[in-house]
Amino acid sequence: MAKPQQRERPPVKRVGEILVAAGLIDEKQLSLALTEQKKSGGRLGVILTELGLASESEVSRALAHQSGVDHVDLDNVDIHPDALELVPETLARRLCAVPLRVEAGSLIVAMSNPTDIVAIDELQRGTDLFVQVVSAGHRQIQRAIDRGYDGDVVGAGILDRIIARALAEVGDDDSSDAKGGLIALVDELISIALRRDATDLHLQPEERASRVRLRIDGELAQGAVLKRVLHASIVARIKVMAGLDISESRVPQDGKIRFSCDTGVVDLRVSTFPSVTGESVVIRILDKDRQVFRLEALGLDARGQEILRRAGNRPNGLILAVGPTGSGKSTTLYTLLRTVNVARRKVITIEDPVEYELPIVTQCQVNEKAGLTFAASLRAVLRHDPDVVLVGEMRDPETASLAIRAALTGHLVFSTLHTNDAVGTVGRILDMGVDAYLISSCLAVIAAQRLIRLTCTQCREPYEPTPEELAAIGFSEDIEGQFARGVGCERCGNSGFRGREALFEVLEVTPPVAQLISRGAHADDIEKAAREGGLQTFREAAQQRALEGQIALEEVARITTEF
Repeated sequence: MAKPQQRERPPVKRVGEILVAAGLIDEKQLSLALTEQKKSGGRLGVILTELGLASESEVSRALAHQSGVDHVDLDNVDIHPDALELVPETLARRLCAVPLRVEAGSLIVAMSNPTDIVAIDELQRGTDLFVQVVSAGHRQIQRAIDRGYDGDVVGAGILDRIIARALAEVGDDDSSDAKGGLIALVDELISIALRRDATDLHLQPEERASRVRLRIDGELAQGAVLKRVLHASIVARIKVMAGLDISESRVPQDGKIRFSCDTGVVDLRVSTFPSVTGESVVIRILDKDRQVFRLEALGLDARGQEILRRAGNRPNGLILAVGPTGSGKSTTLYTLLRTVNVARRKVITIEDPVEYELPIVTQCQVNEKAGLTFAASLRAVLRHDPDVVLVGEMRDPETASLAIRAALTGHLVFSTLHTNDAVGTVGRILDMGVDAYLISSCLAVIAAQRLIRLTCTQCREPYEPTPEELAAIGFSEDIEGQFARGVGCERCGNSGFRGREALFEVLEVTPPVAQLISRGAHADDIEKAAREGGLQTFREAAQQRALEGQIALEEVARITTEF
């Protein structure tokens, strides 16, 4: 076979130089990432996503643009078997490269680092073809390798074989095939949840079965249904992984797992709960690669980004992220911390639990059994000369009072509350026994949020709503917009939705708003003043997304209520 024709390549830049030139990160962030790389090794792009400085997609697109190659969404690209036969799986995994197809005498290969000339040359020598590179994200490449070389790794066939091994192990089968069956089953259930981009894995015991369910885009989806005999053993295995007491099944327990997968290490938060049919288990997936701690990635409009960016630079004051459980409040607070110059300011967090480890930040895990409550921790923290304090949640009047007094005495304080909207937060703090004049003196910004499901971009189609549907969400019959809905496809599990984003109400406590709070004014008066200052309500934000075709009309109705 003829040797591949050598084609002239442009001068090679380092990945860090490319990302800085693209404006994706700055020199300080690059220095931080390079320091982490020296400690742990690994690819710089992966480290940047782990640190929350950029998303995998942003890194991939920036590298593609600066390198003059195309960027592809591998989740929607067909992989040709004849291309896979040219590159051994072990080589593909080592180089983080997946062959896609042979075209006009060239091998098209997706790589996470399209500037890796050494890897490209190795592929060319091994295939005797010229290699044409396209760019894709690291995790997408790993999934594509799984899909291409192993077939459908989430298919029923492989899972059924693992379940059979686990059943044989529970049945005291002495055959070698039974060994490690339970370990493999738990690993596979978690891996399936990761591959399906689930945020939570539920293991629910019933009289005759053990039901696995996955929370995907906020909705529960059915997973495997296992035989009841496996349940206790699976729970015991999960407890061992999470460092919990396997002999105790009468009280709830909480723990953490650092789970290794093909794409790296993922943090899992485990919670067990005794029910009448056995212990229920919920595993929360805290995947750093999914989180991008940048204001631009939260779903904020330009006004909200500017307000929060100014708030993060304040010397003191109280900034609150509020909303229901699971609405992304912690992500917002972590993102705000990213705006703080931690090199010049001491930052201490008090969390329950610590979800993501942050560089150059002192993080404390609450331990109520040992007496280390939010309030006790906050008292101690204030004696450690902090500039910025993050209090995971203001759960009780004592913690709320201490947080507000810390904000009044020269500290910048971040915290969360469970409230339905921004304006209602003031009343919630008043109900906790804090005086109105103290709230008005220190409260700077309230960022209320809730999550909405986005229509699937793969099966999204234009849609002409009926007058009744428009009226149901506050639109007039003659409104014009690019309305769309997802019809359902394989990528979104036939739901029509894929991915979620936050809606925000960002209330900046301006002098007029502060005066109303100090006087104990009605919530309607506070909202009126806030709207005059530019506050956009949840309903208005959702309506705008619907007009742009990002969300379905039914999602506007589901998330918001007009009183």
